[in-house]
Amino acid sequence: MIRNTKIIIYSILLMSILGCTEQYEYTDKKNLNNILNSFSKGEFYSCNLKPSTDQRKNYKANKDISLIQSENKIGLIYKSDKWDNGNSIYIEDNIIKNSFNMGSFYSTKDFSEEIINNEVKLKFDKKNLKVSLYDKNVINAYTCIELKKILSEAMKKQMLKNFILQKNIDRQ
Repeated sequence: MIRNTKIIIYSILLMSILGCTEQYEYTDKKNLNNILNSFSKGEFYSCNLKPSTDQRKNYKANKDISLIQSENKIGLIYKSDKWDNGNSIYIEDNIIKNSFNMGSFYSTKDFSEEIINNEVKLKFDKKNLKVSLYDKNVINAYTCIELKKILSEAMKKQMLKNFILQKNIDRQ
């Protein structure tokens, strides 16, 4: 009888511990918060611009981009884009392998998976990133390395906080 009671108590304790897996709260925007928690378990990359022969006047590509991939989404953190954002989230294209389409903006509303910008594409194969953040006709190529054991959990959370404010003007 005592043995059965101990088993029941341990079972209840184990279930309560497993049931306490809470998400970290980055923001009160539910969808964005879910994505950021998904990203926290994802793969983090640092991407550097490849030298290009394209020398367009008044065109400044982001030299460095941080990339986070989890499940069917990619998050980019960068200096600026044509919308004066500092980050964006892309959703995997179900037809084209390693291709992603820009998701909705979420500076004022929550992220919506129903809103996709098919004109702004990203290609990523774990080593190379191709993306157009200023002009859809100018695609910048980046070399990426995974930051597997370099980032602590605290550093990852700090990076993910970049997504809370999408517009650069809100960061000042």
